[in-house]
Amino acid sequence: MKKTFLFLLIAPFLFTNCSDDDDAVTEVSTTYALNEIGDSGVSGTARFTKINNTTTRIDVTLTGTPADGDHPMHIHMNDAATGGGIALTLTNVDGDTGLSTTTVTALDDDGDDTTDEAISYEGLIAYDGYINVHFSLTDLSVVAQGNIGSNVQ
Repeated sequence: MKKTFLFLLIAPFLFTNCSDDDDAVTEVSTTYALNEIGDSGVSGTARFTKINNTTTRIDVTLTGTPADGDHPMHIHMNDAATGGGIALTLTNVDGDTGLSTTTVTALDDDGDDTTDEAISYEGLIAYDGYINVHFSLTDLSVVAQGNIGSNVQ
């Protein structure tokens, strides 16, 4: 009887000690400045957050965007001073809120005409690139810009 009672006391601890948190990823993020170009009045940040080993979320927060604006954004190859082609199209910034969120697993263009190149958080924060924010879909003037990855000093 004592052995049965002792087993009943210990049994719940034997089966509840495991945790599912062993595979959880600690949030890792890097934030880049998006600086005003000309006298646009638009500036802000782009925050890259690691979701898992293959997925990154890019949250852009801008101030100075005109109400009802719709601002296209891209990550370009090379640094801002050199310029380069579009590597990744980001979700447009809503002018009312100044916010945009894009989930990334691959580049739009990896420099060839085959499949898109997968890119991780680590790949993005080491990437030779920059972000351009444009005034609108019909006026692609750059209103804010910032180097990312290996181009940030």
